[in-house]
Amino acid sequence: MTTYLLHDDALASRELRHELGEAVMDPITFMEQDGRRIVVGSPLEQAIFETREDVVDEFWSVDDFGFDALLRDASFPDELLQAEMVYRVLQKLGTSEVCVPASFSVLIADYLRDKGVALRVDHAAWAQRRRQKTPWELEGIERAQRAADTAMLTAARMLRDAEPTRDGLLRFEGEILTAELIRLAMEAELLAQGCESQDILIHAGDACLRGHDIGTGPILPDSSCIVDCFPRDRRTGVYADMTRTFVAGRPSDELQKLHADCEQALQIAFDTIRPGRKDAFTEVARYFDSKGYPTQLTHTGPGSLRSGFMHSLGHGVGLEVHEQPWMGRRADEFQVGDVVAVEPGLYFEGVGGVRLEDTVLVTDNGVEHFTDPFPYHLNP
Repeated sequence: MTTYLLHDDALASRELRHELGEAVMDPITFMEQDGRRIVVGSPLEQAIFETREDVVDEFWSVDDFGFDALLRDASFPDELLQAEMVYRVLQKLGTSEVCVPASFSVLIADYLRDKGVALRVDHAAWAQRRRQKTPWELEGIERAQRAADTAMLTAARMLRDAEPTRDGLLRFEGEILTAELIRLAMEAELLAQGCESQDILIHAGDACLRGHDIGTGPILPDSSCIVDCFPRDRRTGVYADMTRTFVAGRPSDELQKLHADCEQALQIAFDTIRPGRKDAFTEVARYFDSKGYPTQLTHTGPGSLRSGFMHSLGHGVGLEVHEQPWMGRRADEFQVGDVVAVEPGLYFEGVGGVRLEDTVLVTDNGVEHFTDPFPYHLNP
């Protein structure tokens, strides 16, 4: 019988936030043993869980474990107060072996081991628990996706309505159109929808090859503009992730081909993603290979691939914007209930880049979008 143990605050610990669904700001202890779920915290937290029978079977107060007396003992080290409370809780539960995530406090782990408690750090077990999204997480992802759709509409409108200047730039409502200006407008829209994202990636032209760089400076006419938005739902802490590529003006023939091939690759991925499979990245890479693009499957040069299909196909999405399951050369097998962001992309210096990305739910029959997919049109 496995005893699962967490001790942290739910703002820092994604595992704890997933288990409890509450943004508890002070450290608390969570345990699950044989389906029995227990939270231990101060009386300040008790009211939070009195109405959460869906996530907690019992609430134990630290007062019942001598916390006040321990606090009065000046000889007991401050830094070990929480660790001693966890140990006393485990004693009451009658367990001497627990399963913890890789994020578990080293200080508390060392203290418990010194007291004879065996700790098994099992990243896979905790990752598996988080892959099974709760109803409130799915609701939060849908809200985040709707906010992303609205923010992306704002970016598309700014690019569509921008006018070219004599010096080869774009002007929108009297301002030179820049990545910063689009990002600011999108952030305001996300906040109005109850979401936030301070790191919207906006790249234009060859800047599309700069990966996770946030993107700065003017947006150029007739050039690719990648907009990657991953808002966080403030109510639940979960994310959605989407990307579209636009051209303000007339796209080159090369860009139009890249875009068409990325859109086809996205559909191949959707058709491949099924419970029990893990070959979506391989199928997309094979398709790009057939079109003559460099991919990680065929790259043999020194270092990392820097053009073509140079990254993974995507990743899981939840309380982290990047989490399991992974969708690259080391891929996880898909499971019913996975939420994944699928993002094929192609990038070439002198041409620019194209990336298309949607967040979808893995079901028995394939993938399901959280909203009607935002249009994939290259011209906004």
